[in-house]
Order: sequence, then C-alpha cells, then structure tokens
Amino acid sequence: MNAKLNAGNLATLERSHDGLLRLCLTLEEIADSLPVDVDKDDCLDVARDMIPLLKQAHLLEEQVLFPDFDRNAGSRFAAMVIERLKAEHRCDALACEEMVQTLMAVAEDRCELSADTLRYMFHGFLEGVRRHVSSEKLMIEALLAAQSEGREILA
Repeated sequence: MNAKLNAGNLATLERSHDGLLRLCLTLEEIADSLPVDVDKDDCLDVARDMIPLLKQAHLLEEQVLFPDFDRNAGSRFAAMVIERLKAEHRCDALACEEMVQTLMAVAEDRCELSADTLRYMFHGFLEGVRRHVSSEKLMIEALLAAQSEGREILA
C-alpha cells in the first residue's frame, strides 16, 4: 500500500496519536499512584487498549505516513529517519507487550517488582511513546505545509 496521506487516514492517525497520548497520561497517573493508591480498573483498561492502539498507529504510519514522507522528501536523511522510526516501532511493540503483562500483574496484586522499578518502567515507556508521536506529528506538519504551499518537502 503506497497511499498518500489524505483527510480520512490523517484523521485516523490523529485519533490514534491522541489515544496513545491519553494512554500515556493514564499510565503516568498509575505510576504516580504507586504503591498504594493504584486504580486496578485503570490498569486493566490501559492493558486492554495498549496493543490494539499501538498496532493501529504503527500500521497507518508504515503504510501511509512514512511512504508519503519519503516520496515527498526524496532524501537519504528522510529514509534514515523512517528506518529509525520503524526500529522504534519494533521496540515499542515489544515494550508494550511487557507493559500489558506488568499492568495485569499490578491489577491482580501479583506483581513482584518494587514501586520504584514500576515507576521507572512506566515512565520510560510513556516518554518513548510521547517522543515517537511527537516525531511523527512533525512529519505530518511538514507534509501538510508542503501540500498547502504546493511544493515538495526537503528533509
């Protein structure tokens, strides 16, 4: 699939990014509530939503955003940025699976990790997701600006 970024898939991507950022806020609240005030329902909700939301965002980014950015940028730098983001996708997916297992363990009172370890783990994951979403939003802005000005972007 080498579709261009259009209004429909842009809206879907923005919803996915917004969902990921909301998930990060909830995860931050969970981390800050450790070890005694943990909302088990929040843990279960985040655990349930994380993988599908991340997969949806990654799929659209890799099938539409990255090819469109690469096509418009036409530079080696753009290709390197895209490869770095794809590598981050793989790392994010693995970390997400571990986060789901950990959140389930916290919700079920069977997590053996210390509160400090959990906070470190949760904050590391959510900061990585936030940075990743920020990078992709910059790509979208560059594409939209180039389109509105009737030019190709230069990376």
